[in-house]
Amino acid sequence: MTVTTTHTTTIRAVVFDWSGVLTESPLSGLRRYSGELGLPETTLDRFVRGDVEFAKVERGELSVRDFLKGVCLRVRDEHGAEIDIRQLGAAMADSRTLRQPMLDLVAELSGHYTLAVLTNNVAENRDHLASTLPVDSFAFILNSADVGVRKPDPEIYRELLRRLSCEGPEVVYIDDFEENLPPAADLGMATVAFTSTAELRQRLTELGVVPPAPSPRAAE
Repeated sequence: MTVTTTHTTTIRAVVFDWSGVLTESPLSGLRRYSGELGLPETTLDRFVRGDVEFAKVERGELSVRDFLKGVCLRVRDEHGAEIDIRQLGAAMADSRTLRQPMLDLVAELSGHYTLAVLTNNVAENRDHLASTLPVDSFAFILNSADVGVRKPDPEIYRELLRRLSCEGPEVVYIDDFEENLPPAADLGMATVAFTSTAELRQRLTELGVVPPAPSPRAAE
């Protein structure tokens, strides 16, 4: 788990990535579908991580359907595999399953800190985000497709701070893609590379955001 090493400013806000932090890994469904196609498990990963065309979707410049059609053609050309566009879309949607331990953490922090979501996402997911997340717990959801800029572009982190009305050192930012953390750290945010809810709680305890768990002896 990569984190900032020192942080002395009082924390006012905690910001979560959506896919892979509040939800299951964004790659899990694609890896399952790759296996069903008889392809190496990570074959489809690159189409949603570091892909130029998917970046257009996350900036609101390309529709999900047009992106999926392009992936079908690229996989056929590169691997000779025929992809069903509906199954591909369903595989991408597999990552929408929320992590209950993370929802419990959100509920615990709600009312004590300003909470927000910063997500590289698509315009088509706007209603889904609003309907599945406990939106009353979050001040806002900052979706890359709505602002036309995506992580790790520093501008989206500056926009985040503007909306929070916070200085960087007053914010904790959590993401499962480590390449999205350095621009936040450059603005002074405490950053956490998400691997599990337990490790996240440990780091938030170190930052003074959540109290330490009682020792077994204290609980007796």
